[in-house]
Amino acid sequence: MLREFLEEMEEVEEINKDLSTELEMTPFISGAEKKRRAVLFTRVKNYPNAKVLASLLNSRDVIAKAIGAKNRGEILHRMATCMDDPKPYRLRDDAPFMENEINNPDVKKYVPLLKFYDKDGSFYTSSTIIVAKDEETGKLNYSFHRMMYLGKNRFVVRVIPGRHLSAILERAKNDEVKVAVFNGVHPAVEVAAATSFVFGFNEMEFANSLLDGKLECVELEDGLHVPAHAEMVMIGRIKKKELAEEGPFVDLTGTWDIVRKQPVLEVEKLYFGDDLIYRTILPGGVEHRYLMGIPQEPRIFKIVSNTLPRVKNVVLTEAGGCWLHAVVSITKKVEGEGKNVGMAALAAHPSLKRVVVVDDDIDITDEREVEWAIATRVQPDRDVVIIPDCKGSSLDPSQDPERHVTAKWIIDATAPVDRKDEFKRVS
Repeated sequence: MLREFLEEMEEVEEINKDLSTELEMTPFISGAEKKRRAVLFTRVKNYPNAKVLASLLNSRDVIAKAIGAKNRGEILHRMATCMDDPKPYRLRDDAPFMENEINNPDVKKYVPLLKFYDKDGSFYTSSTIIVAKDEETGKLNYSFHRMMYLGKNRFVVRVIPGRHLSAILERAKNDEVKVAVFNGVHPAVEVAAATSFVFGFNEMEFANSLLDGKLECVELEDGLHVPAHAEMVMIGRIKKKELAEEGPFVDLTGTWDIVRKQPVLEVEKLYFGDDLIYRTILPGGVEHRYLMGIPQEPRIFKIVSNTLPRVKNVVLTEAGGCWLHAVVSITKKVEGEGKNVGMAALAAHPSLKRVVVVDDDIDITDEREVEWAIATRVQPDRDVVIIPDCKGSSLDPSQDPERHVTAKWIIDATAPVDRKDEFKRVS
């Protein structure tokens, strides 16, 4: 499915130079993201049978196409519809990734792991999805996790406290938890795996709904299901009590994340096809931001809609890391609704630092239109609200380093209800 999607893409830039996975691919990936093109490295040093794919989800238009949305403005609504209607996927017995099976592998010998920046802690996987089974409920959970290579068959995995994989590890009675790690899947599967929903929600059933029922999976050890079209799969155990330093790593804000002690993953089996396409994501790049932020938008929309049913759309802005800044469009009928919606958005996504609320004539997927609304409809002394000393995101490098708090602000860029005609653009 990934390969078919690649064939359908209009802009795929092939790089036919002999390039190392250590630092040499980063400038090309960054350049491809700026041009909104996917990039496929066809000649990878030391990996004659592998290619590297990056910058796949390089725009909201590509994401809309991947998940079956009509256009970029309908991404949120398509996701919300499919979340409410997850579809069970079909299981099959075989898959192309089963062509090669290596026990206790020296992973880097077979998989072109990348080192992106000179200060990276080691080589990293940045687009690996982990599936784990909850011991108490038997439910499967799928989530993105970066993994830093320690050597041979060992990685250290970034596990965020409070998230679902962390809960599965905490509830497990044993010190080791069996997991499958997969890479190189259709972008709709990536979007689904990046989505935060209620515990027990099967992200692959959500992905199958986004793909109109076309997803097939394979059942591996311990009842772990992975997409049959995955390019590479690893089976291993996360060792809860064996910790190693993870980092430094560039996070979605484009700044360095701190080094932490995180659990170790020991790989027992590695599967891959004869012509591997290894999928990677540039840390701090466009794809990183989109996959972090866009799956949060339906959740924010639902919560904010409880405050005002006339909310039209929600976007986490690319320039705000798709995490710290949001724009909400509403059909405003009463003064004060803009500020109410702004407060609701801050509560819905506690990492938010700024919310801009605009009228529904503004295309909030176009940051130029949002800027125009601020320039023409805002008086700062009247329309800007600043809330000091809030709990914000750990990814915000500007927050108070000792108290770990930040100020938040709401910009009500809606036009006055009784003067709307004065604020219309000439068409």
